[in-house]
Amino acid sequence: MLKLSDFAGRLLRTDDADSLGKPTHQLAEEAIDASRLDEAKELTRTAHEEFKSLHDLYCDWVWDMLTKIAERFGEAEVGVMLRSTQEKWMMRRTWKAFRNMPVKTQLDLTAEMMRAHRCGPGQEGELTITEDKEKFAIVMDPCGSGGRMRRGDEKDGTPSRLGPPYEFGVTKEAHPWSWGKKDVPYYCTHCAMNEILPIEWGGYPLWVTDYDADASKPCRWLFYKKPESIPEEYWTRVGATKPASFD
Repeated sequence: MLKLSDFAGRLLRTDDADSLGKPTHQLAEEAIDASRLDEAKELTRTAHEEFKSLHDLYCDWVWDMLTKIAERFGEAEVGVMLRSTQEKWMMRRTWKAFRNMPVKTQLDLTAEMMRAHRCGPGQEGELTITEDKEKFAIVMDPCGSGGRMRRGDEKDGTPSRLGPPYEFGVTKEAHPWSWGKKDVPYYCTHCAMNEILPIEWGGYPLWVTDYDADASKPCRWLFYKKPESIPEEYWTRVGATKPASFD
């Protein structure tokens, strides 16, 4: 069933056709029920690795498409595309749900998503979660998309998407949707739009991204327990003004 693949460089399912379409996690559950624990461990590891190729392909593809939009239609169009796609359903759905949740529940749901995003060393989904009096932080070292692409993929042995053969683009000018910075990867700018839209709809960002220009540094998402505690800089960097109150 599981064989070492020369092509994939890992264990690969090679079932007969009648069982090849069965979800791997179900096979792992069956192996546990039958006390075949070593097999269950191998299947669990295989299930995790199965997520990688499609996940990474879509991340690379999005950054490449945003680059092509900037090259063909001008960089400002990237901001237009981010807004037109994120405001209609993606961030609108998140904002409607999160604004009625305790911040800890927002953190729980986001941590679940980012574990699935293959963050952390070896793309295992490992996060560091910290808490202080004002906020929670999700620390991703690296993020499973922008961080992986900026650094290069250690598992695949492929280089940073900023260089050849990819040559994916970064902002040539500073924009509100790039946190007022140049040289921000077009892919990462969707995180700035994640802040801009909730500010427009509700006065404050649901979370803020602590983006570092040094790709070797971790990325952090900060969840403040009260909007009053969010530093003013997180409004000004996206061209907004912090409200005097949040009544």
